[in-house]
Amino acid sequence: MQGPSEFHQEVQVLGSLQHPHLVTLLGVCPEAWSLVYEYLPNGSLEDHLFRKSNTSPLTWSNRARIIAEISSALCFLHSLKPETIVHGDLKPENILLDSSLSCKICDFGICRLIIEETLYCPSFHWSMDPKGAFTHTDPEFQRTGILTPKSDIYSFGIIILQLLTGRPPVGLASKVRKAVLCGKLSSVIDSSAGEWPPTVLTRLVELGLQCCELNGRDRPEANTFFGERI
Repeated sequence: MQGPSEFHQEVQVLGSLQHPHLVTLLGVCPEAWSLVYEYLPNGSLEDHLFRKSNTSPLTWSNRARIIAEISSALCFLHSLKPETIVHGDLKPENILLDSSLSCKICDFGICRLIIEETLYCPSFHWSMDPKGAFTHTDPEFQRTGILTPKSDIYSFGIIILQLLTGRPPVGLASKVRKAVLCGKLSSVIDSSAGEWPPTVLTRLVELGLQCCELNGRDRPEANTFFGERI
């Protein structure tokens, strides 16, 4: 259950935004701190990655499309003016799937509106502690309390690697990087997705690892990879 601050934050954000890959807010019940969203029948990306409730495995083409859709949503959020929106809690359980297995990002309760001038100001700290899932949270954010769009990019990178491998997030970037260096990438790729086209797989592995760089300055911005042919 959300607290009042998270509730009002989510209403403010989702009530003013429209994007095909952001969940649609249909109604609000302030007395019960309840939100009513559009119905998405295929559960969460988390359900499908770990085959909960006997869900079918996602094909490689489904996974590639989901990656492209998340990048589209992030590019939209990070490009808003004058206040960029950083989700701050991007993870598979906050990515819902519709009847066509197209994805929509939800749970904006801890997102942040960042005035453009403060995005990369070293002295700009959030007074709140990070609240996102530890396994998907930007290490720089955990260490410094400074939130930027690159925080979402780190989370996105972990999600990309999870879609490629079907594995839990803990230590995943290191495992994939080691497999690449040893020439054993196939040993960590999720075979239930089917056979990935080599060029697509290579590009997504590269993108996932770039997004997971520990130094935020080494990560790409959403507008640099959105629109790439995947």
